[in-house]
Amino acid sequence: MLPFTFHTLLGLLLFATSCSMPTDPSPYLLDFGKGNTTNWRHLNDDVMGGRSRCSVDYGRSSLTWEGRVSLENNGGFSSVRSPWGNTDLSPFGSVTLRCRTTTGEPDEFTLTMETSRQWWMPYWKANFAAGGEWQEINLPFAELKKSSAMTGELPKLWTWGDLSDIIRIGLMKYDGKAGPFGLEIDWIRFNGPEEVRN
Repeated sequence: MLPFTFHTLLGLLLFATSCSMPTDPSPYLLDFGKGNTTNWRHLNDDVMGGRSRCSVDYGRSSLTWEGRVSLENNGGFSSVRSPWGNTDLSPFGSVTLRCRTTTGEPDEFTLTMETSRQWWMPYWKANFAAGGEWQEINLPFAELKKSSAMTGELPKLWTWGDLSDIIRIGLMKYDGKAGPFGLEIDWIRFNGPEEVRN
């Protein structure tokens, strides 16, 4: 049996400390444009009879999502969304979007992160305003809200659906206003907690 020395004890302590210390994850980047992320597709209120329309186009280094929201026939939203999948976003502390409106005018949009394929189930969301010039918009996860298509925003005590199991990410135009809109997105980056504190 090997002797238990001070150096052995020190080594065990250092090993335990290194295993328990949290490490910030590397940023998770969705970089739009040809040759990068080009698999997001539109989803409008016409799935339930609405009249909103949009198009999604990929340039050399960005995604352009443009259209017109209609409030007719119980409509009122347009969106662009990633394919279904499984993404663990729980290690991150914020999300940053580099974007601009294509109309040249300020406009409001919503970032969505879904945890269920059922349209009525709650999803994570963050509203943001974009302008006509390129800008980086940072959205802290601490300010995310839960919402449902049937009930609207939910109280904070609602705990179903964790950020560790995001199955689809998207952007929505859903502010109760009819008319044209357009957003060009260069990239979306999910940042570690350390970057939120700086």
